[in-house]
Amino acid sequence: MNKSTLNLLVILSLSPFLVQCASQDEVRTLSYQLRAVNKKLEDMQANTVGEMQKKQASSSGQLNEMQQEILALKGELEATAVTNRQLQEQNKGLESSLQDIVTKQSSETEIKITQLNEQLKQQQDNVATLQEARVQEADRKAKAAAEAAEAARLKVKSVGGSPGVAQLQPDRKKLVKGQAAATPVKQEPPAAPLPAAPPASKSAPADDMASTAPAAATPEPTPKKEQGQPAAPVAAPAAPSPNDELFNQAQKKYESGNYQGAYEGFEASIDKNGSGANATQARYMMGESLYQQKEYDKAILQYQQIITSQPKHAKTPAALLKQGMAFEQLSDKDTAKIIYQKIINSYGSSPEAAQAKTKLSAL
Repeated sequence: MNKSTLNLLVILSLSPFLVQCASQDEVRTLSYQLRAVNKKLEDMQANTVGEMQKKQASSSGQLNEMQQEILALKGELEATAVTNRQLQEQNKGLESSLQDIVTKQSSETEIKITQLNEQLKQQQDNVATLQEARVQEADRKAKAAAEAAEAARLKVKSVGGSPGVAQLQPDRKKLVKGQAAATPVKQEPPAAPLPAAPPASKSAPADDMASTAPAAATPEPTPKKEQGQPAAPVAAPAAPSPNDELFNQAQKKYESGNYQGAYEGFEASIDKNGSGANATQARYMMGESLYQQKEYDKAILQYQQIITSQPKHAKTPAALLKQGMAFEQLSDKDTAKIIYQKIINSYGSSPEAAQAKTKLSAL
């Protein structure tokens, strides 16, 4: 507005000069153009200022929004920093807790390992004690059998030398009632029938030998009784058959899967005939019966009796092999390796040595 007023004043001041120089029409035209220019200037000024004000207002709004966004971002950054600090503290707590747990578990594991080692040592000591007890029991039974055999031999010898009242006492239960029971006590038996006694000592029990002697010395029995009386010495060679029968019955029980019954049968066979041909086989089968029942520690003791008492027996490599397998079943692989190596070193030409090599390579 000030500029237009100034322009008008300039024009008015110059108008006298212009009147002189130009016509009236030119003055009007110039005035019109001047007003048009002023109008344009006013319009441009109004439009420009409005647009600038609008743009300024818009810019101010954007600046406010940006400031708000910046403030929000600052708040988020601060919250994130707080969260990070909390997480760091939690991580420190977790690391400390984890370290405590690891330390505790390590100590507990060491204690358990120590306890297991002590239990293993105690178990090994128990196995060794059981082995020694079984060996002592076997020695005791062997001594008892030897003493019984010596007593029987002495009894047979006394029967063959001078039979008397002391030898005839057991026969009173077998003789008939009446005078026949008293006759052997009063009369001396003839010496002729006595040579029949020694063959019976080889196979028949001592009680059977004592019963045959007075029967031959008795004068009263009929000829049928005299012929029937020597039947005991004739049947005497079959005396081992009960022991063999016990072994055979136990073997049948083992083959049918009755391992407990088989064990008892083999044990009875050994008790009856501990020095017989089947004694070692019966002992081995006792171990097999226990092995089949998964009583590996007891089976080891049975095999050990064969290994200790008869190291050169044909069954010893098999007993060693099964003993190693039993230790392997008990998770004692170190002992199993030692036993397999012993089979290879001591019985290298046996079939069990080849099996021991296979098992040793598998461990």
